[in-house]
Amino acid sequence: MNLSSLNYEDLDRGQLEKLALREVCACQYYDLADCLDATSDQELIDIITHNYDCEMCGRKSRRQGRTS
Repeated sequence: MNLSSLNYEDLDRGQLEKLALREVCACQYYDLADCLDATSDQELIDIITHNYDCEMCGRKSRRQGRTS
């Protein structure tokens, strides 16, 4: 799936959550999973588009261990 070509406003909440869990930095995966209900759609989009810094390790969110 090419994330750069998606129109995130057209995705439902469940799709945003799944994509964000796939894209979040590994050190924040469980925190996000525990707090999905309190996470705004915009925050999920920021995670998906790698538009935030990880507060734990300082890296941009990215796929851990994937090359595609």
